[in-house]
Amino acid sequence: MNQLIPPLQNGAQTVFFQAATEWCFLRTPSDYVTAGPSIPCVIFCHGNSGYVRDGDYRVSAKDTLDDEGKSIFIRTLIDSGIAVAGSHAKGSAWGTPDSVFSYVALFHTLLNDANLDSRRMGMLGGGLGASALWGANMGPLLGKVKAVALQQAALNFESVIREQKFKADLLNAWGLPEDADDDLAVSTLAHSDPLQRIRKLVTEKGSDAPGLLPEIGFFHGDQDENLLYAANPVAMAEVLEDCGAKYLLKTYKGIGHATYEHGQPVADDIKSFFLHAFANI
Repeated sequence: MNQLIPPLQNGAQTVFFQAATEWCFLRTPSDYVTAGPSIPCVIFCHGNSGYVRDGDYRVSAKDTLDDEGKSIFIRTLIDSGIAVAGSHAKGSAWGTPDSVFSYVALFHTLLNDANLDSRRMGMLGGGLGASALWGANMGPLLGKVKAVALQQAALNFESVIREQKFKADLLNAWGLPEDADDDLAVSTLAHSDPLQRIRKLVTEKGSDAPGLLPEIGFFHGDQDENLLYAANPVAMAEVLEDCGAKYLLKTYKGIGHATYEHGQPVADDIKSFFLHAFANI
């Protein structure tokens, strides 16, 4: 198989490459070695307006890998010894099949071409980016990812549709008329709705479901005005609680859709979640 990731060296580095036609990046910590003990890795899916291209990565329209803004979430993981990778597959694609496929391809490319631990692979999805990662975890990567962190994440398409605020964006991404009837839109996208997918998995797999699911961490403000707290992390956490799956619900009291803006404290919470999950292998 052809190697897609450029030859890596020991130590910290950032490389850019293409997987599934999308530009991707991999950033390794200082203790990375090309031969010897493998290290954990987290695949990060940016939300709306972020991108990856040859030689440049932005978490949002203004934050590069080395800026002091949202990229602090990536740097905090790197500093704790966790490699971080990402794909251009747009978070604003709302989990469409092509975006899911891009993250699945990146996952396999990383394990094929870098010295990463297949037992300690994680994913971090912010905002709209979470739906693409969730689609990968509930589909081709089911049972293969150790931990997934969902930061102020879009997890309930029905809520998005009925709240109206981002209904047009969601329906446009899926090629549906933005003025479609709410009930029709909900039923049409039920197969891709993150919350409905995990409910379906639990129903189908029963007592086997917890063993297939990654450890899940929710990081969400209880006053989130864009992706409602009760309808997104709380609703999914209730499903996980009922089936006995491992999860953490980290609630930021009095905070809206602004966990990125709170920077280091939230980044440290996410880092701690991954370190704890990766220690339990």
